[in-house]
Amino acid sequence: MRSLLKYLLRLARCSSGSALVEMTIVVPVAISLMVGGVDFGLALSTQATAAKSVRDAARYLGSLRASDCTGQIASAQNLAVYGNFAGTGNPLVPNWNASGGANNNVNITCGSSIIVSAKIPYTSIMGAAFLPIGSTYTLDTQHEEPQVGGS
Repeated sequence: MRSLLKYLLRLARCSSGSALVEMTIVVPVAISLMVGGVDFGLALSTQATAAKSVRDAARYLGSLRASDCTGQIASAQNLAVYGNFAGTGNPLVPNWNASGGANNNVNITCGSSIIVSAKIPYTSIMGAAFLPIGSTYTLDTQHEEPQVGGS
């Protein structure tokens, strides 16, 4: 009985392997926090890029004459998505199209004020790799600009 008690006391004081146990608990949490932070930063960057390009398209249409607004909608959509009027090159946000599907487009309303709204696809790296939920989300942005061009 005495030797069993000595063995249990020695086992209780033993610290070999405790670092491995601590690491197996801490490392997955730390990695998921880092990946979540990077994913949030990428989503925020995507939203900011889309908001800026939608604002630029609305300001472009707002500077035109009211009669020219409807004729320049395609150019403004290209300006929002590609950063140029021709619609050439890569989109500013990956997988974003000027007039894609229901969740991937730029809508423009001409009137006394110009309203440009957009839906932008964002593919989450955290959702795709770690979570069993959908990994593609739709970000929305909108800008309203007064019609300041001539009539």
